[in-house]
Amino acid sequence: MSNATLVSCSVSLLVACAVAAGGIPGAAPESAAPSAPTLTRVEARDLALAANPALQALAAQVNAAAGAFRQSGAFANPDLVVESEDFGGDRPPDVTSQRTLSFSQAIEWPGKRSARREAAGLARDVATRDLERARRDVLAEVDRRFATLLGAQQRLAITAENARTAREVSAAVAALVGAGEVSPIEESRAQGDEALAAIDQSTAERDVDIARRALALLWGEEQPASVVAAGELAHEVALPAREEALAALATLPDVRRWDLETSRQVSLVTLASRLALPDLALSVGTRSYSGSDGRAWVAGVAVPLPLFTQFAGARAEASARLEQVKFERRAEEVRLSVAFVTAHETLARAISEVRTLRDDVVPRATNVYDALNEGYRRGKFRLLDLLEARRSLAASRLRYLDALVRLNIAEADLRRLIPDARTSETGAQQ
Repeated sequence: MSNATLVSCSVSLLVACAVAAGGIPGAAPESAAPSAPTLTRVEARDLALAANPALQALAAQVNAAAGAFRQSGAFANPDLVVESEDFGGDRPPDVTSQRTLSFSQAIEWPGKRSARREAAGLARDVATRDLERARRDVLAEVDRRFATLLGAQQRLAITAENARTAREVSAAVAALVGAGEVSPIEESRAQGDEALAAIDQSTAERDVDIARRALALLWGEEQPASVVAAGELAHEVALPAREEALAALATLPDVRRWDLETSRQVSLVTLASRLALPDLALSVGTRSYSGSDGRAWVAGVAVPLPLFTQFAGARAEASARLEQVKFERRAEEVRLSVAFVTAHETLARAISEVRTLRDDVVPRATNVYDALNEGYRRGKFRLLDLLEARRSLAASRLRYLDALVRLNIAEADLRRLIPDARTSETGAQQ
């Protein structure tokens, strides 16, 4: 065997080994340096619950509503009245100046204070439900963005391995061209494949950075550290019973807050109906006379006359807002129902897609690649056929990865709409 033939066989074997090394992107290696800190989904959830700006604002709103509730039960302060009458001027000699010291206390009509206090207490409860609803939204968004980051990291690992393999193949094909075994056209094709693989890797790097920033924004971090999302995407997800979950939507804080808001508006209607009832003002005091040691008691009752303000507008407003809340509650029920059905169907399709890709598409692409790889080693297929099989296998693996990301996002969307104490509090669902 001549030296040229030996060189040709060695280079061909190098090409086959290079393609085999990168053509099967199975378990993705780490895409970041080993020293990079890791972040688990539980840690990401805790960070978001502790530092999310929107949650902090709602927590302050709950505190404000609690303060308003405490204030609603306070009684009106009494008035200290000091009066001086008949002093100075051209008063007759027999008129004596008088000084009166009295206290005046407003007395609300029965039922006003209790209605006001009840409305304030329900406003506090509504704010609490709003906070619970926002917490569920934030936790679901953490799960979505964390899954997106995991997928971006795995895509980067796959594209980096493909880029490395493409460089090795390009170098090997260049050696074959130098040995006169293949046409320079094959070298151009390999170089084109190398360029496309480099573009894919660059795009994947940007996607990881974007996904990391999007996740960190949930706890108010504008310049996130270069961390690695720890964990794996779920490959199997259970589809909950549809009818049972639909019936449980009424227990979500999204609906409960409207139930409480309805009760609050009922209290405000009651309060508005009692505003027209006049509040009394009782006063009692003592009066002294100038030039005399005598002293007398004074007392009085003040009753407002409802001539100009009869609170008809307030009653009409309260009644209209009660009707508005009832319609808004119904709209929320419809929205949640449609959102649940959509999320349920989306998750069902994602489960089916993942199973098809995992059990059919990827194994078929793997078998085709293995057969072409073995045939290429024996000289039965061209390098172009082997490269095309490698690209097809890599594409199917990436398609499977995208399907896993969609599966995890769809599962987060559906879990947001399923009442579960483990997902409405801190930490990940166990």
